[in-house]
Amino acid sequence: MNTIETYIAMRKKRDKMNEFDFSHHSENMGKVIQYVTDYFNDYLNLEDFSQEQAMAQQAVERFREGVMERHPLSYSFIIDYYMKTRKRIDTLAEKAYQDFEDGELFYTDEDFQKIAEHLCKKKLLVEPETTFLEQLKIVIRECRMNTGEAPSNADMKELDNALIDWVKETFRTYGVNLLNYVSAISYDYEEKYVKTIYDRPTETFYHINQYEYRYQENPFDINDIYERNKHRVFIKDKKGELEMLIMYCWLFEDIHDEEYWPEYVKLCIESQRVHIVQPKGILLPVRQKGMEYPCDILAYINYAETKTGILKESPGENYVLKIIYEKEDDAIWKDLEKMELMIQNLQKSFKTFGAPRLLEFQSPYSSTFFNKSDFFLQYGIFEKGMKRYTKMKIALVNGYRRRNKEREYMVSSIEDIVKLRNACREMKLHLKIAVDFTDTGNKNGLKKNINETVNALAEMRAFIVAVHLKNIDDWHGYRNIYRDDKGHRYMGITGDAPFSEFLSGLRLVLQDNRERFLIPQVKSEKELRDLTDMLLRGGCYFKSEVTSDANKE
Repeated sequence: MNTIETYIAMRKKRDKMNEFDFSHHSENMGKVIQYVTDYFNDYLNLEDFSQEQAMAQQAVERFREGVMERHPLSYSFIIDYYMKTRKRIDTLAEKAYQDFEDGELFYTDEDFQKIAEHLCKKKLLVEPETTFLEQLKIVIRECRMNTGEAPSNADMKELDNALIDWVKETFRTYGVNLLNYVSAISYDYEEKYVKTIYDRPTETFYHINQYEYRYQENPFDINDIYERNKHRVFIKDKKGELEMLIMYCWLFEDIHDEEYWPEYVKLCIESQRVHIVQPKGILLPVRQKGMEYPCDILAYINYAETKTGILKESPGENYVLKIIYEKEDDAIWKDLEKMELMIQNLQKSFKTFGAPRLLEFQSPYSSTFFNKSDFFLQYGIFEKGMKRYTKMKIALVNGYRRRNKEREYMVSSIEDIVKLRNACREMKLHLKIAVDFTDTGNKNGLKKNINETVNALAEMRAFIVAVHLKNIDDWHGYRNIYRDDKGHRYMGITGDAPFSEFLSGLRLVLQDNRERFLIPQVKSEKELRDLTDMLLRGGCYFKSEVTSDANKE
């Protein structure tokens, strides 16, 4: 609804009235009088006016309800101030955090006092009187509670559990989202140092980073950030951890150099830059007969195989034993007598040489007359026969076809492994999985959907006790573990594009503090050296462990 001035101006324009033509002075005056009459008699409808008032009143009520919900302690102050000045002091308070360096970390009464005084002097243009300041501080504190979002686990999937706990505990106790704070710092560096070029022929955006962040002593000016905030209880003595959070956002959100992350974490741990973060991807190297690891990796665990359960020579004090099938004969899972004989033979071997650290067996083959229920029934007998060896782990190795004519394994795909884990949980079996990532001829079922495989295995880390690997390069072509963005390429200072291949996915699967056996499937020491180099590059740790308490009867 227009005011009378707007209505008269509209009518003048429509009638093309020339107010400065004095020869039509009387005529123009008569028209203006008519405009006023029409405004009150025809245009201004009292019912519409009442409706307008009602709508305005409803808007005020909605404003009042919203303020009462978000500011239960200070709503009266906010509403009264708005009625007097038509200024939303709560909105101004929310925005005021952005005017302060490190405003995301504010949580103390002194912090809120600082914001309140700033609002009075710079925004409200009033003297910071004591009572007014105290009321304003309550508004500011409630704004922190309203605008603070809890950090999401999905945004921290590559972080150490101790770091995640630190971030979550800080939010629970102080209402401060550290992840939001470091994301803003990382984004500022991205804005300053990353140049974006669009290549029209290929429809590709090239993001060229010009900030040297690798092997820096003071990345992101962390020294200054820490000095400004070390008085805060959740920042004190966590300079390295804060730097690690910023680096995480920088690598995964802004420049997409995920490859550097495991190397960076390893450097931080070895240099004691961080204190609460523990090594990830801990591997116990298993030594194949006649093949030695590089000199800097000490392997004390031997690998042995048996077809019958009988060991003819000592495998050493620490060893992994695998039951293999001769000529695809997996009869121990389908014949009770053969299973009982296998158990007896293993017991004799363990009495002589001690039990292995890990006892593996290959997945049985699929058969029309043998299903998974039959397998679990037979395995229950096997596990019962091994129950005295309490420190020994038992694991099934997933299978895959090496040639087209080979028989199908019962457990070969990621769906099979998930079902196996669920069944073991339901039946309270101690069976675990030794994941076989080796591959020849592109027959390994785990490669069908690498993202699904990595995500599923990462959800069942406690179920995985060993990994079989040949050469990680066999999994080439899988460079989109973290993202699939064909229209963007991220370039470093050297011009090389960071990559994320299967090694990144394997690192994600091993992203915890558990120790797992590494069983290399290599044919030469050169292949073994290449494999260990690649794993070290991916941030894995090789642990040399000797135990002398092998299980014996």
